[in-house]
Amino acid sequence: MLSPNLPSNKTKLILRVLLVILLAFVLLVGALYVFIQVKLGAINRFSSGTDGDGDSSTSAVSSWEPTDWAEAGIATSVDGVANVLLVGQDSRDGERSNSDTMIILSINKNTNQISMVSLMRDIYVQIPGYENNKLNSAYLLGGSDLLDETIAVNFGVVIDYNIELDFTGFKDIVNTLGGIDVELYQEEADYINGKLKQDTLTEGVNHLNGAEALWYARTRKVGNADFERTERQREVLEIIYEDLKKASWLKLLQVYDSVADNVTTDMTNNQILNIAFSAYSMGKNQLNSYRLPIDGTWHSEDSVGGVSDPLVIDDWEANQQALWNYLYGEDGGTDADSSAETSE
Repeated sequence: MLSPNLPSNKTKLILRVLLVILLAFVLLVGALYVFIQVKLGAINRFSSGTDGDGDSSTSAVSSWEPTDWAEAGIATSVDGVANVLLVGQDSRDGERSNSDTMIILSINKNTNQISMVSLMRDIYVQIPGYENNKLNSAYLLGGSDLLDETIAVNFGVVIDYNIELDFTGFKDIVNTLGGIDVELYQEEADYINGKLKQDTLTEGVNHLNGAEALWYARTRKVGNADFERTERQREVLEIIYEDLKKASWLKLLQVYDSVADNVTTDMTNNQILNIAFSAYSMGKNQLNSYRLPIDGTWHSEDSVGGVSDPLVIDDWEANQQALWNYLYGEDGGTDADSSAETSE
């Protein structure tokens, strides 16, 4: 006769089955974790000591003093908000160049919104340790470290993470998704056709492959120059974002595999996962799109301090406040009528 304190054979069997299931689950989670870590390990990381080294041959100055038009030391960060700087460049033979595209992608968990803010590359700014120059030259001079510092000094916000994507990676994303649908006007279609020596694109909605989408995003000789180009770039990112949200996990993995070799970041694997899942969980109605400088606060010059065709900001305080509203405002900046873009 069995003791009432001892489990029956049936109970033992159930416990064994549960133990096997639990063990299998732990092994599966462990294998998945290893798989993800290995996959994320394929992404390039900025090398320590080489990303902010600068270039002593390029107009370096012995000392740098912030001027009145952009006070130093005003940058602040906000809990629950991660600002990721997306940099696109035409990387050739591994050489760093001027940043072709600079977009702050802000993930705001407090408001459950994503904001994209283009920083126009010709903005005339202070570059710490160097003479004043266009914003895109900061990346050439000192990589993401110097570009982040330049943005903090001039615009008053902290960049938390950096992602660099070269043009090959951009094309691979679009091609792996199977192309994207973009509405073109005739001048845009003609320009892209001319660049690719084809005649396939027409006015209206077109299904663009990677090369076509890249030329669409890079076009600044059609329309309102670089102002319209930044709008195209954010439009393409919105389309890709929506297509990724509708894609299967298998397709997402294929997209990742296609682009990993062409991405460089300073984020850890866990930070990448956190940012990715946060962004993936937000819908398009929480995606806001802006650019700086805002209207009515800038003028163009033929040359300033030896720099050709800079975009000179007249009211830095207005632009700093606008950027703060875009990234940290409760409405994602959508009600900031005084600083909303109207000319794009």
